[in-house]
Amino acid sequence: MPRLLTHHPLPGAVRGLLSALLTVAVLTGCDRSPPEHAFLPWDIEINDHGHVSVFGVTLGESTLLDFKRLYGQKADLAMFTKPDEPITLEAYFGQMAVGPLTAKVVLIAEVDTATLERWAEQSRIADPTPSGARKLSMSDEALLEAQEKPIRSISYAPSADYDRELITRRFGEPAEVRTLADGRDEDEPPAELWLYPKKGLLITVEPGDKELFQYINPGQFDRLLAGTVTQTSGNAP
Repeated sequence: MPRLLTHHPLPGAVRGLLSALLTVAVLTGCDRSPPEHAFLPWDIEINDHGHVSVFGVTLGESTLLDFKRLYGQKADLAMFTKPDEPITLEAYFGQMAVGPLTAKVVLIAEVDTATLERWAEQSRIADPTPSGARKLSMSDEALLEAQEKPIRSISYAPSADYDRELITRRFGEPAEVRTLADGRDEDEPPAELWLYPKKGLLITVEPGDKELFQYINPGQFDRLLAGTVTQTSGNAP
């Protein structure tokens, strides 16, 4: 196939370090049960601001920390950079329970370019990834700041395989279906992109494999679509 108080006065540097360490614990700890509400991938609402509400959070309003607190789930927070592409801040939650279903979840945060570049300059480690991007480490101070950034998009990769009939029944007919030319063998069925721009939803339908659901506010849908097509095309030999 795609987010603290001390009662004793302390020296400024020590206070800052403790706050950062505690923030990391907040982002990576897992000390709460998932919410009782059965948040399902097709339960999508658009508020008066044109923002998508799904899985108990609202894109562009809820923060990475809000999602973590809601589910009490561990997160790997990092920046990713790739030549000729903007830096992104991503929170990888791995396999987790989302309502009665399980899925791998990745959140991308909304962060201004200047802040991302400042964090990148502070990074000391740049690990290569299979996609060709580099994963940048983040300082404790950057993590402290990053947790409060709003969620731009959600990638949801369910454990279950959704067939076309189920997708149509739950999400409705897509506004458009596009075939992905991603370099697979000629005798292998191509993947498809099912577009639901009014819902801020993009589904990658993989024949014989698991699907990928991506959510973003409708006003940014074209940005998500362009990034998905570019990323897929870039994987072709």
